[in-house]
Amino acid sequence: MQTRNLFFHVLLLFHVFLLFPVSKSDLSADRAALLDLRQSLGGRTLLWNATATSPCNWAGVTCEQGRVVVLRLPGVALSGELPTGIFSNLTQLRTLSLRLNALTGQLPSDLASCTGLRNLYLHGNHFSGEIPEFLFGMKDLVRVNLASNNFTGEISVGFDKLPRLKTLYLENNGLSGSIPALKVPKVIQFNVSNNMLNGPIPERFQRFDSSSFSGNSLCGRPLEVCAGESANVPSTGIVEPENKKKKLSGGAIAGLVIGSVVGLIFILLILFFLCQKKGNKKSRSIDIASIKHQELEIPGEKPIGEVENGGYGNGFSVAAAAAAAMTVNGKGEAAAAANGGAKKLVFFGNGGRVFDLEDLLRASAEVLGKGTFGTAYKAVLEMGTVVAVKRLKDVTISDKEFREKIEGVGSMDNENLVPLRAYYYSRDEKLLVYDYMAMGSLSALLHGEGFLPLSLLL
Repeated sequence: MQTRNLFFHVLLLFHVFLLFPVSKSDLSADRAALLDLRQSLGGRTLLWNATATSPCNWAGVTCEQGRVVVLRLPGVALSGELPTGIFSNLTQLRTLSLRLNALTGQLPSDLASCTGLRNLYLHGNHFSGEIPEFLFGMKDLVRVNLASNNFTGEISVGFDKLPRLKTLYLENNGLSGSIPALKVPKVIQFNVSNNMLNGPIPERFQRFDSSSFSGNSLCGRPLEVCAGESANVPSTGIVEPENKKKKLSGGAIAGLVIGSVVGLIFILLILFFLCQKKGNKKSRSIDIASIKHQELEIPGEKPIGEVENGGYGNGFSVAAAAAAAMTVNGKGEAAAAANGGAKKLVFFGNGGRVFDLEDLLRASAEVLGKGTFGTAYKAVLEMGTVVAVKRLKDVTISDKEFREKIEGVGSMDNENLVPLRAYYYSRDEKLLVYDYMAMGSLSALLHGEGFLPLSLLL
């Protein structure tokens, strides 16, 4: 009996020791794969400590339970083709963000090994070829953003194989053919604008805004009616005999004329009062719900690696300054910003552009305080960068004068001044972006949080 118990304990101890090296080797494989990725790509070198035994503290890398689950390297000037054999080791990857780089070629086939991938952000690169079929075997995909690349071919019906898909952005590519009648019941964000698509828009996608389909040869709601279709009610084909037509009497004609004149005067009065009321308003409301093309957080589907803070989660979920800049002037300025037009952040210095207006849109934010010149917000960007956004109010100077003054502020370089990183200017919105100072305001630093102004003490 004792011999049997001894054998059982030895066997159990052997299994315990056997498990630890496996977990370690998995993380070692993840580390080796990331180093191979850095070695294979050109452009800016990733500042990872190659001597570290664990990659979990490297910039853009997040681990859980001893495995790499998030890889975020947006806008870090990477170039070249993604090599095959890297992602076959990163099997626990759930979020992959390589957006706003200069990557080329086709997507590597071993990306299919990441069967648990939920979020794929590859927009703003130079990937080419057809959208690979292996993506449709990744059943956990929730967000797919392949916009602003060089993908060609038709939109595959394989997207129907992704039951959890909620975001599908394919705009600014070279896709051709028609939009298939996909079911994708959970999709709430969809954009195929600026491709070479043609034909009618399937009924399931007609609920999206027209900007999701512009720049193609598409027709049907929400665009123009397709050729051969009529928006009017079809005729019954019954023609009344000539002898049944009746002419209006003189009194009826006079009554119609008088009624039309009275109605016209009434409409003009309403328009006059509306114009007066609009002229007296000093500001316009901002409809944040109308912002297009965001990587919104879906309840219950928050990606691993995103900033989570009880102070942000249920509050002001979009950087107010960036949202105002995109919406206050309507769809015209929003489209200009989305297409890289004049409405964009202007950066100072030679530090490089590490984020854009789209990043501010996705950022979590909280109000830091309100002052004489506007409201300040703390914005936490997707890659973890924290900035302070100052939204100016009651600034009525011209574009040229504003830029001259702000460029003067941006050129100041002093160790006692917080540097101005970027600014945004439009007719109704002026935004300043600074480095976030974690110690709070100068007043709080000098006097403490419990300090009362002298006027209150008196």
